[in-house]
Amino acid sequence: MGTKTVRLIIAFMLLFSGALFAAKTTIKGYAPGAENLEVRLYKWDDYISFREVLLAHTIVDSTGHFNFTLDVYDKQVIMGFFRIMDFTSPEIYIPASKTYQLEFEKFDYKDPNRIYVPLLSSVSLKYTLKNNDSTDINSLIGKYNYDMSNFLMKLSGMHEGMQAKSIMRPPKAKIDSFSTAMNAKYKSVNNDFFKIYYSYSIANLQLTTYAHSKKYLFDEFLYKRPIFYDNISYMDFFSNYFTDFIYGVSKKIPPFDIKLNVNIKTNLAGLIDSLGKDTLLRNEQLREAVLLLNIRDWYTSITFEQDSLIKILRTYSKTTKFDLQGRIAENLAFMLTRYKSGAMLPKFEFKSIDDLVFTNDSLINKYTYLVFFTTWSHACLSELKVIEQLQENWSDSIRFVAVSMDREPLKLYYFLQENKFSFPFYNFNGNYEVAEQLNIRTYPHCMLLGKDGSIINYCTPIPSEGVVELFEKVAGKKVVTTQGFKVGQ
Repeated sequence: MGTKTVRLIIAFMLLFSGALFAAKTTIKGYAPGAENLEVRLYKWDDYISFREVLLAHTIVDSTGHFNFTLDVYDKQVIMGFFRIMDFTSPEIYIPASKTYQLEFEKFDYKDPNRIYVPLLSSVSLKYTLKNNDSTDINSLIGKYNYDMSNFLMKLSGMHEGMQAKSIMRPPKAKIDSFSTAMNAKYKSVNNDFFKIYYSYSIANLQLTTYAHSKKYLFDEFLYKRPIFYDNISYMDFFSNYFTDFIYGVSKKIPPFDIKLNVNIKTNLAGLIDSLGKDTLLRNEQLREAVLLLNIRDWYTSITFEQDSLIKILRTYSKTTKFDLQGRIAENLAFMLTRYKSGAMLPKFEFKSIDDLVFTNDSLINKYTYLVFFTTWSHACLSELKVIEQLQENWSDSIRFVAVSMDREPLKLYYFLQENKFSFPFYNFNGNYEVAEQLNIRTYPHCMLLGKDGSIINYCTPIPSEGVVELFEKVAGKKVVTTQGFKVGQ
C-alpha cells in the first residue's frame, strides 16, 4: 500500500471521527433595540496572534430575536463575543451540546444624541444567560473571576478612586491560601476546561506577584504538560512566562545566534536549534510555541529585520509537524503585514448619497488618497478643506476619495448640503466587518494606495501635515504646497 493511500485513509478516519463527536450548540437570543440589525459572533483563532474569526452572523428579526447554531466538538469550549453594529459584548464560553437563551439589555443603537462613539466602541453590550445552571462553564468562570477579583481587592486594600501606585503586592502566604481555598471549593467540579482555567489563573497570579520562583512554576505548570491553546487563562500564563524569553531572559541562548539566524541567514532550522540550548525549551513543541510568541514581539523591535521574520513565519507554517502552531504562524504573518506596503485592502463597497458605489475595482489606474472621516468632527472638516486645495493641483495623478464612517448615512447628505467639495464622498455603508478589518480608531485616518489598489502607506500624513512631500515622492510632480493654510480656519 502506497504512502499516499495510507495518508488518505488516515485523513478519512480523522474526518469521520471528528464528525462523529461534533455536536450542535444553539444560541437563542433576544436583543431589544437591535431589530433588523445584524448580530455577529466572533472568536479569536488563537491567543498569540489574536486574529478574529467570524463564527456566525444573522439578522435580528422584527421582534428582537435571533438564533445561531454552531458545530462544537466534544470537550471543546469556544470563547466568543458578540457585536451589533460596532458595539461589543463580554465573552461567552460555548461548549458542545448546549442550548443557551441569551438576552441583551435594552439599548438604543441609533441614538441620535450619541455623537461620539468610535468604531469598536468601549461601550459593552451587557447580556444575561437565562437558562444556565451552576455547573455551566459560564457560571463557573463567572464565580471564580468574582472570587479572584474580591481576593485581590481585599488583600491590596484597593477601593474606588484609589491610585494604582497605592496598591500593595499580595504576600506569598495569602496567595497560597487562596490557591488552597479555590482547589477545595472547586475540587468536585468535573469540567476539564474550567480546571485548567482557574489553576492557570492562579499560576499567573503567582508569576506576576513573584509568589513562587519561575523554576517552580515551570516544573508545576509547564514541564511535561500539554499546551492548552484554546484556554485563554493558560495562554495568558504562557505569554507572561515566555515574553522576551529568547532574546532577553534566557542566559543560555546566545543573542548573536538569534540575530545571525534571523537577520543574516534567515535560517529557521538554525534558529530552532539555538533555542534548544536552554533546558526549559528542550521540548520541541514548547520551543516552537515560544518562538512564535517572541517573533510577534520582535516584529516591532529595531533589532530584527521585519521581512526576515515574516519569511521565517511562512517557512515554519509550511514545514512544522504541529498543525495548530502552523496556523498560528500563518495568522501572525497576516496580522503583522495586513497594513504593510503592498498589502491589499479587504473587499469593500462604499455608497454615495446618490447610491453610486465605490469598490476595490474602483482603485485601479490611479493613485488614491483615501480619507476616512466623521461628519461631526471639526478636525475632519478642516482637513477635507485642505484636500480640496490638493485636489486642484494633483487630480491628474491622484484620486481623492472621502469615506464617512457615520452610523447613519443620512448625516452625509446633510453634511454635503452645508459643505461643497469637488471630490467624491461615500458612506461606509454599514459594513462593520470591513470597518473592523480596516482597524481605524481615530479620525481623520488617511491612506495612500497604489494604482493596483495596494497599500503604499496605511497611516498617511493628514493633508495639512506633510502629505505633499509623500505625493511628490510617489507621483513625482512638484506642486504648490498648502503651507500657510490655517487648519480650522
